[in-house]
Amino acid sequence: MQKVAIVTGGGTGIGKAITLEIARKKELPVYIVGRRLEPLQQTAALAPQFIRPVPADVSTEQGRNVIAESLSGETTVSVLVHNAAVLGPVKRLEKITLNEWRHHQSINVEGPLFLTQKLLPRLKGGRVLHISSGAAHHAYQGWGAYCTSKAALYMLYQVLKEELKQYNIAVGSVRPGVVDTPMQDQVRTASPEDFPAIERFFELKKSGQLLDPQVTAQIIVHILFDTSAEKFSEAEWDIYDLL
Repeated sequence: MQKVAIVTGGGTGIGKAITLEIARKKELPVYIVGRRLEPLQQTAALAPQFIRPVPADVSTEQGRNVIAESLSGETTVSVLVHNAAVLGPVKRLEKITLNEWRHHQSINVEGPLFLTQKLLPRLKGGRVLHISSGAAHHAYQGWGAYCTSKAALYMLYQVLKEELKQYNIAVGSVRPGVVDTPMQDQVRTASPEDFPAIERFFELKKSGQLLDPQVTAQIIVHILFDTSAEKFSEAEWDIYDLL
């Protein structure tokens, strides 16, 4: 029976770093999911014996079916990392459209929930990790859709960690900090009018205070593989507490 890891949003940023850390340090096959094939292939080329690209959109039922169908035979999922997320467009809630709002919810909330649900038969005895955000707990002007979707993801973790105990599935959540990723590049393109806190993020970049994705990934993989199930699930992890 083959054991694998699945990382959504595995082609870039934190997801890419987590993927490489699992592949190289744990030598576990990793299925990386994303909507764009090219970044997935580029990441897979860095450890081709362990990484398999799965181009799919986690926000759609069709995409989740593709992920599930990529697993053959009696393959079990020992680790499922819900990392795929969108932050933009950055705009005030008074201006956001219904489609933009639903886009956030479909990727940041519905994707993790219904992919976990879809993979339940293969997840028993495994671990599910939500990549959370400080935005789940603090309001930022211009990030209304992102903040609310991450808050919903946090509550999803809290409910699932109780409901999935019966299947011996541990559910955890981690705030990865402010990491030097393409998402942070996107943050700095917002207008001060839409995102008044933008100067803080420029300063973090300028002063070299953005976290290295590799360092963040090392800590996350430690949490995933080297903690007890009880410790893994009991409270949301904050990377800054572990640096």
